[in-house]
Amino acid sequence: MEMRSTALTVISILILSILSGCLGIDDADSDGIADTDDNCLNTANSDQSDLDSDGLGDACDEDADGDGASGSDDAFPLDSSETSDSDGDGIGDNSDSDRDGDGVDNDEDAFPADSTESTDTDGNGVGDNADTDDDGDGIIDTDDPFPLTIATSLFESGPYSVGTKGYKFTGSTGLELTVQVWYPTSDESGEAVIYDSLYLGESWDSASIDCSETHPVLIFSHGHTGMRWNTEFLTQRLVSHGFIVAAPDHKFNTFFDNTEEKYPELILRRPTDIMDAFDWLVDESAAAGVFENCLDADAGYAVAGHSFGGYTTLTLAGATIDTDDLTEACDRGIEEGCEIRDAWWDEHPNEDMVTLRDDRIWAAIALAPWNGGVLEAGLSDIAIPTLILTGDSDETTDLDHVSQIVEDIGEGIDLTFGVINNTGHYQFSPIGCDAFPEYCDGQLGNQQVADITNRAALVFLSRLLGWPDADSLEISDSEFIEWL
Repeated sequence: MEMRSTALTVISILILSILSGCLGIDDADSDGIADTDDNCLNTANSDQSDLDSDGLGDACDEDADGDGASGSDDAFPLDSSETSDSDGDGIGDNSDSDRDGDGVDNDEDAFPADSTESTDTDGNGVGDNADTDDDGDGIIDTDDPFPLTIATSLFESGPYSVGTKGYKFTGSTGLELTVQVWYPTSDESGEAVIYDSLYLGESWDSASIDCSETHPVLIFSHGHTGMRWNTEFLTQRLVSHGFIVAAPDHKFNTFFDNTEEKYPELILRRPTDIMDAFDWLVDESAAAGVFENCLDADAGYAVAGHSFGGYTTLTLAGATIDTDDLTEACDRGIEEGCEIRDAWWDEHPNEDMVTLRDDRIWAAIALAPWNGGVLEAGLSDIAIPTLILTGDSDETTDLDHVSQIVEDIGEGIDLTFGVINNTGHYQFSPIGCDAFPEYCDGQLGNQQVADITNRAALVFLSRLLGWPDADSLEISDSEFIEWL
């Protein structure tokens, strides 16, 4: 039965063909469709497909899908929902989430149809790649330390919001260290941090990290029995102007774990803690790190510290300790001299000078510094720009003590020394004044000292970094500080 049906079909086609020839039915394109019924008279299209139902077959319709784009102007001639494919990925622009193929989704791309641009920081209609002043602050990008952030006065809080978070890592000495990092954040609000469930800070706790720009780094060293966050007024202000600041707790020398017997160890380990903190930060700035792209490891870092942290700072800056002096102290019955010397020699046989300098450091700031009982003539080995601030009412590292440090450093370097009037030791670590107000009664308030310190530190550092117009800035206009 099936074979008979097929035969009849073939015979019918042959008869129709003969009749059409005999009857003179026109078929100009020989596609088997009479011209009177053919939607493409001169183009063979036996299927008579007409996608847009306009009466003109797709084979001869220059706009087969009826979307208004014809010929080479339509990358998708049979899809009325698409006409273009800007990045040539085979996905039409209307359904492509990244139509220019630059890796930035359309809804986040200021120029979704231009693969050479994706951002317009100042909203002037010129993409950042072509714009010579991305943030529109009047400083051209090649001179601007932060080309995506509008510059503000160094004499007040800066343009960045400040986040902070504590981290733990194992240092080169094998000890687990806690380090607090303050960093720029793009968050528009946040919850103030409470450090160690003890002290309310101003920075936003665990805010998101903004690494859209590269930032200079400062590592801070706290004082004897202090904490990593004791001088937040300075760390917070520096970050508001574009720095990243990290500060480790010096184990066995904090409020929670101070061990006096560890003093000889601390003399040698404190500087290592600071170097380890920078190394950790560098590691975390690599790909997939917490601070990826936030800093340039080759740019080094600045160091700062208060009191015992001032010793740490000066040692890292290049101050050395002569083992002969340690031996002399040992011979006088000062056991710590023996212990420091012997610990040094255990690690560095036949090296008579204790050298803990980090050549990556480009600036040092010492606040009411202590000489650790070991820094004397070796202070003259400091060779980097140094800022020293102290108070004339300090009874812990008094003015004579700090003045001797300055004298021992000598005049061979860029040294700036300021004495803040009517100021003691703890204004540089305000929790000391808060906890023991009797130490600070009748003296300048914490905020006054913070304002003087912040301005001096920022101007000092910005000059060294070559920030625009920094050389013309006055380091302080306060009547309460004397520069010596």
